[in-house]
Amino acid sequence: MGRKLKAALGATTIVAMLAASLGPADAARQPTAPEAKAIKRAALRACHGHGPPGSSCRFHGARVSTRDPHYAWADVTVDGFSAALLKRPTKRSTHFHVVAIQGGGIELCSKWRKKAPERVLADLHVVGLYANGSTGSCG
Repeated sequence: MGRKLKAALGATTIVAMLAASLGPADAARQPTAPEAKAIKRAALRACHGHGPPGSSCRFHGARVSTRDPHYAWADVTVDGFSAALLKRPTKRSTHFHVVAIQGGGIELCSKWRKKAPERVLADLHVVGLYANGSTGSCG
């Protein structure tokens, strides 16, 4: 084997070992069409009644946790409401229900941690307020 080939193989091996040691990345996924429909329906239902009279909630999208597919996050807005954390009974069910909502401001991480595991909150990129007053990832 030539010197250049040995160097290339060595570098490739190091990169592969480094990538394997990092583990899986947190990456929530887009919902399937049936999931999106169910998430939207449940989130808009929870949002209804928030905001000033005559205002309507707007659905901006959703994501499903890849760490635990029981959980999803919906971005729904109106004055006083900005998102919802949802859960379903089984991984394949399309019957989502809202377990917590984010009002018009930022919520405490302790609230979110009572509703979902930290690995899920990290995966869904849930940001909240820490006890010391700073903000950051709740997962």
